[in-house]
Amino acid sequence: MNKENNQQLNTDEMLEELSSIESRLKRFKDSKYWPDAYVVDGQAVCGAEGRVLLCVDENVEEFDVPEGVVNIYHRCFAGCEKLQQVRIPSSVKRIGKRAFYGCVSLKEIVIPESVYMIGEEMFMHCASLQHVVLSSQITEIPHGMFNNCRSLQYCKLPEQVKTIDAEAFRRCFSLERIEPNMQLEIIKENAFEDCRFLKEFIMPESVRSILPGLFNGCHTLEHIHFSSHIKDFGGSCCRDCWNINKISMTPMSEDERTFFKDSWDEYSDEVDISKSENPFPKSMFWMMGETLYWGIPRLTSVCLVLCFSKEKEFCIPSFVTNVKPEAFTSCKNLQTLRLSPFIKAGDDPWGISNITYGFIYDHWPQVENIIFDETLKHTKYAFGLLG
Repeated sequence: MNKENNQQLNTDEMLEELSSIESRLKRFKDSKYWPDAYVVDGQAVCGAEGRVLLCVDENVEEFDVPEGVVNIYHRCFAGCEKLQQVRIPSSVKRIGKRAFYGCVSLKEIVIPESVYMIGEEMFMHCASLQHVVLSSQITEIPHGMFNNCRSLQYCKLPEQVKTIDAEAFRRCFSLERIEPNMQLEIIKENAFEDCRFLKEFIMPESVRSILPGLFNGCHTLEHIHFSSHIKDFGGSCCRDCWNINKISMTPMSEDERTFFKDSWDEYSDEVDISKSENPFPKSMFWMMGETLYWGIPRLTSVCLVLCFSKEKEFCIPSFVTNVKPEAFTSCKNLQTLRLSPFIKAGDDPWGISNITYGFIYDHWPQVENIIFDETLKHTKYAFGLLG
């Protein structure tokens, strides 16, 4: 009796698995794009004469992508919650959007050197993913590629990657280190948001653009080194980074100073932020200026982007012309603020109204005492290099 029952259970399980993969096969065959779709080993559906892997059964635990597959289709492994290991042959050249979306048991994967194109959100919600080797041919980390990969601790960018797209490493709570390359040019919004164990980020000089929200919520981040080519730091790129104690930027070299000597001398009597009456504070983050004059930063405005002071009282330095509305969101202890009555609120120091008591009440409610000090009036152009 037991033997018959066991046989019946095994038969039912086989029919259920077959039904699952057959239903997927039918879905693809009903599409005009994959009329030749067929089942491979009862676990997967292929199309285009075996060149495209369309989908894999959701109950698979290990899978070898068949030799000859060129394209792993969109959402091919999506929802395979039991998948622990997958091997990709060198015939594969493209991997589609959300290909491994929600593979919560997958711990490691190697993308072969043959792959030159990968899709958005490829590993999104792969909560157990710890180790990834990326193909050296890819030129971009796509949007949300590792979003919510909570176990990922380290990632090395391939040499040809020029762009880290929006939310690429967002909510990678365990990420401690990201190793950039020397070709990286663009880092988009919220790329490292909520990477709570990231302590340091050294940006290569090749980076020319970063967007808002880059390091928001990186609570343990202590040091950021920015490329000297960055002119706009994207406003709230370090919101809730409570432990920052050093922000650096590569200063102009002696050779560059010699090359631009005439222009350098012309502006050498301007205010040097690092040697002013209010020394450049290590615990603060500034966005400086508008234009480059023959390679020399000529700064007609200095915008206070974010303050990380842990003190109860803070004085905005005299060379500051305008303040972002979110500048003091991370200053939990701030009670007293001293500032010039001539400082403006927002990105543009000339186009936006003065900071008023009403503005402070709306944006910095933790501040109890306001001191408007006329001696802090900004009277000169600001000229500074970060070291």
